[in-house]
Amino acid sequence: MIKQRDDLKNLVETTRGKIVSLTQSKADMEQSKRDLEVKWERLIKELEQVNQEIADVDNKRSQLPTALQQLEAEKQEQARQTYQLHKSIKIVPGSAEIDIKEIQDADDILLHAISVIQNALRSL
Repeated sequence: MIKQRDDLKNLVETTRGKIVSLTQSKADMEQSKRDLEVKWERLIKELEQVNQEIADVDNKRSQLPTALQQLEAEKQEQARQTYQLHKSIKIVPGSAEIDIKEIQDADDILLHAISVIQNALRSL
């Protein structure tokens, strides 16, 4: 009878320990669930932000063909203006060889004048 009582007492203590353990486990699981729900909400917000960024990039990308067409038209207009300017350039009469000869003649005259002045100054 004493042994039976001690066995039942041990059984009650064991069951009480299991109850305490399960109660603590339940509290731990509830906290874990709250933590996961907070994480889930944060991830949903991050996903919404990423989706918005994707939409922004898609919008910019969809505008590229129009921007490229506009730049192509500007390039064509600039090329046309360059061609018109090139056509309006008039050839200056004479050649570079004649210009070089005239510059050389002017330099010769200048050098001769300097030489005469130096000679005159030496004789003083």
